[in-house]
Amino acid sequence: MLPLIESYIDPKALAEWVNQNGFLGISSFVMLGAIAAAIGLPRQLIALIAGYSFGLLQGILLAISSISLGALLTFWFARFFARPWVQRRFPEATCKIDNFITEQPFLKILTIRFLPFGTNMLTNLVAGTTKLSAMIFFSASFLGFLPQSTLFVMAGNGLNINSSSQVILSTVLLACSALLTLLIYKQHKHHPLQ
Repeated sequence: MLPLIESYIDPKALAEWVNQNGFLGISSFVMLGAIAAAIGLPRQLIALIAGYSFGLLQGILLAISSISLGALLTFWFARFFARPWVQRRFPEATCKIDNFITEQPFLKILTIRFLPFGTNMLTNLVAGTTKLSAMIFFSASFLGFLPQSTLFVMAGNGLNINSSSQVILSTVLLACSALLTLLIYKQHKHHPLQ
């Protein structure tokens, strides 16, 4: 994967430019990463580039900031442009989803973010068409993206991550997600989407 990245981006030159330009360089990387994530570039790729270019700690900070901000940009797009259309076209479905998301929204978004599969952009768009608070969405996304982003930053940084570490991390994330999903299911099984 890293040779593929190197064919399009010179990670060392990118890191040098960002570091030479201080706050402007960091802001530029975060904004470009956010725009890339908002339009559907895989968040794992952004984390790999950040790890390869900036090292572990700075890479994690820049990757998670970019990815979370990108999710928020897509959320806002859906909130201001898609929600009015969805509400007109599917008023009952919109009401049901809004009712469902009002109970423990942080936990629900966090659960979705922990899942090692699924469409990030679709989650952002659907969340934006609900009444969900942007702050809850952003904070749950930020926390939920952290484990997987850290793993990809580490891979990009070239740290030795053996397959057993990846299996353990994936298993822990899947177990956490399953427990959170079970909690949500138990709370809503007696009063499903109404």
